Amino acid sequence: MLLNSSPVHTWFERISIMVILLNCVTLGMYQPCENIDCTSDRCQILQAFDAFIYIFFALEMVVKMVALGIFGRRCYLGDTWNRLDFFIVMAGMVEYSLDLQNINLSAIRTVRVLRPLKAINRVPSMRILVNLLLDTLPMLGNVLLLCFFVFFIFGIIGVQLWAGLLRNRCYPEENFTL
Repeated sequence: MLLNSSPVHTWFERISIMVILLNCVTLGMYQPCENIDCTSDRCQILQAFDAFIYIFFALEMVVKMVALGIFGRRCYLGDTWNRLDFFIVMAGMVEYSLDLQNINLSAIRTVRVLRPLKAINRVPSMRILVNLLLDTLPMLGNVLLLCFFVFFIFGIIGVQLWAGLLRNRCYPEENFTL
C-alpha cells in the first residue's frame, strides 16, 4: 500500500481535516432566521465558504472514485464510510441544483449538518469508537427494557402508597396573580 505512506496522502488528509473544521465553524456561524434573502456581507461570505467546502468534498470524491473505482469489493462505494461521504456530496448537489432553479427545500439543506461526520473517515481511532458504539446499540435495547420495567414497578408502588393523598392540593389561591 504505497499510497498510504506517501507524503501527498498525509498532506491531503490534513487539508481535509482543516476543511472539515472550517465546515464546523461555518455551520456554527450560520443564522438562517436572521437574513432569509442572504443580502448581508456575513451571509455572502458564509455562502462562499459553503460553496468552497462543497467543491472540495466533490473533488475529493471524484478523485477517490477514479483512484479506487466506483463499484466492487475494494472500491470507493465498497466502504460504508465512503457511502456516507457519497450521500453527503449528492445531497449537496441536489441542494445546489434546486437553488439554481429557485426551489427552496430547507430539509435538504439540513444534510449539511452531516458533513462533520466525514471526520470519522479520516481519524482511525474515531472510526473504531463509532463502530464500537454502533455495535453496542442492539444491547442498549435490553438496558432500556430493564429501565422501563424498573420505572414501571416504582410507578405502581408510588401510586399504591400515595393514592389520593395529593388530590386537590395543587390549586392557586383565589387572589393569585402572576
